[in-house]
Amino acid sequence: MKRFLIISCAILATGIFVLPAHAIKKCKDAQGHWHYGDNAAAACNKSAIIEIDDRGIKRNEEAPPLTRKQLKDRAATEAEKQRLAKLEAEQKRRDNLLLTSYGHEKDIAYVRDRKLASIDAIIKGSESTKKSFESILKRLEAQAADEQRKGRSVPKKIASNIAQTKEQIIEHEMTLKTKRKEREQVIKRYEADVKRYRELKGKKSAAKTP
Repeated sequence: MKRFLIISCAILATGIFVLPAHAIKKCKDAQGHWHYGDNAAAACNKSAIIEIDDRGIKRNEEAPPLTRKQLKDRAATEAEKQRLAKLEAEQKRRDNLLLTSYGHEKDIAYVRDRKLASIDAIIKGSESTKKSFESILKRLEAQAADEQRKGRSVPKKIASNIAQTKEQIIEHEMTLKTKRKEREQVIKRYEADVKRYRELKGKKSAAKTP
């Protein structure tokens, strides 16, 4: 107790007091003028705020608020990150499916050929049916022309059959167009699958090799 009193008296005698440093905030406005106070000045609402103690030593610094452009850019960057993350996740899913679905590269060609055979069968059938309707249309149009040469109007039944036959031909033309495009897409997709399959298999082989 006596020792404590002696130390305390010595501190009082020398005039040294240990007190917590008072925080002062300063900031610079748009005109380059410095502002000091307990709180950030309203004129510095777009500037960085520096916190210093009574001795002028920097203790902390608050970054200035983001501008509209910076906020927009940050949102765009975040959206792009999310988009790339989704693409990466989807690619991993497809890679895993590719490796688990096919034990060998030949299996990919086998599945591709079966799909192409199915599409080719539809194309062949649609082409044959389209030719039949075209023959029917020629016969109906010949009948209509014959009636007109005789000075008579085309019978309603023949006119109706001509219209229906033309619609059937158009439908088959659309089917052929769709299926031919689908055939091209199947070929391209399986070419890409083969290429990716080789890459993945190559990576696995390289990883196993010491």
